[in-house]
Amino acid sequence: MRGLWGRVWQRRTPLVVLMAVVGIAGTVLATRDSGGGHLAANQAQLRKACDGTLPYGDLERLVRGERPGKLREHGTMLAPGQESRSLLDCSLSWGDGYGVTVHAEALVSDVPQAVETRDLLEPAGGHGTFVAPGTTGQYGKRGAWLVTDCLGGLGGRVRPTTDLYVTARVTDGADGTDGTDGVDEADETDAADDADEATSRSGKPDRATALLGFRTAVQVANVLTKAQHCGSGPLTMPKTVVDTDETHGAPGRALRKCEWIDGSSLPGIASGTWTTLGDLQESTGLSACAGEWDTEKNAGRRPRPKQWQVTEVEAASWSGVLGRSAYDSYEREGHVPGWGAQEVEGPSEAGSEADSEADADRGVLRQGDRVSSYAGRPQLALWARSVCGGRSTYHRVAVLPEIQLGDGETAVISGKDRTRLSATARTVLDRYLDAEDGWPASADCRDTKVLGEVEQWH
Repeated sequence: MRGLWGRVWQRRTPLVVLMAVVGIAGTVLATRDSGGGHLAANQAQLRKACDGTLPYGDLERLVRGERPGKLREHGTMLAPGQESRSLLDCSLSWGDGYGVTVHAEALVSDVPQAVETRDLLEPAGGHGTFVAPGTTGQYGKRGAWLVTDCLGGLGGRVRPTTDLYVTARVTDGADGTDGTDGVDEADETDAADDADEATSRSGKPDRATALLGFRTAVQVANVLTKAQHCGSGPLTMPKTVVDTDETHGAPGRALRKCEWIDGSSLPGIASGTWTTLGDLQESTGLSACAGEWDTEKNAGRRPRPKQWQVTEVEAASWSGVLGRSAYDSYEREGHVPGWGAQEVEGPSEAGSEADSEADADRGVLRQGDRVSSYAGRPQLALWARSVCGGRSTYHRVAVLPEIQLGDGETAVISGKDRTRLSATARTVLDRYLDAEDGWPASADCRDTKVLGEVEQWH
């Protein structure tokens, strides 16, 4: 019997060993799959996610394989005819703070970003951010945002529109979120809003993260405009971003497009050395310049400007939906002449020089001639409208006078000084529009109508 059992065991031994090896291999594979074996599936998911709009080559390095990717998506691009506030809302995350969130909508109202002159010149409240030259947008609280045209019209909305707005936020594990920004499955359209708090906690992103956000936004925009048959070419994929923070080499200083601001040749402003600053977007849809009398460089060479003498100027232009957005923003503050305002025939709406001097001599003060220290930075703005590159465009120039007031004090502007400010504002507008290297010339602005002035010291 022992011999029989021995022969039986010998025959079964190879089978037992084979089963043991298979079992061990299965255990290893199962362990590997639960601890990092999802990589290939997550990469395949990235290729198809968000209607195939994501730049796989740029985002592939972010994909993790420790667990299945989490995808949330909706929008009219995914389900034609679906009622939605957006063309596309999509988020994809792989845990440990790695993920991407994109949002695209056909704008029927204003751009949901601040685009006033100072927002273009000193983005992020002067703390600096990033722009991608050639792309109309910035890196903001919701990641990279951009605006582009769809001349053939965008579908999916009741009201026709030709303006596309896209945001893209990429997380690379640095901010500790899961990449989805806390998106609630019941309302994924608020994904970008939920990202605000996470971004403010993590602070300003690094250059690589900003570039990745812009490249993702541009890729999404190009795929959507092609699918929507917009009839216009794709946006150029950005290869670099520029830090707008002035503490990093002051990149917006002394731009060629702002050289028209010159204290030696621009009548009505304080003479001497001026420092200029311009936005860095290199956009066909907007532009901004500002100049300031340089206190340090003029010290010992030029006397301090007199009260009400112009020491700062600003000029900005916005086309299409950006123009409407900028105008509406200033209008909410009461800083526009109003829709359909009377065209300004002369340099001022304040009356003739003779009338102003007579008022000053008699001590007659018009309403608003008293300027309080609590009124903010006093300035006189002049608005105009043109057609630039075939699009309706708003221009705003402002002159900011020298005025020194202590807390609670009030200054009085005479009719004569008011008229000088008006004449200077009109001179600044004309110089800006006619500058050979300025934005209006490059945008081929035509048919300009002056809309009116705004006294921003009330």
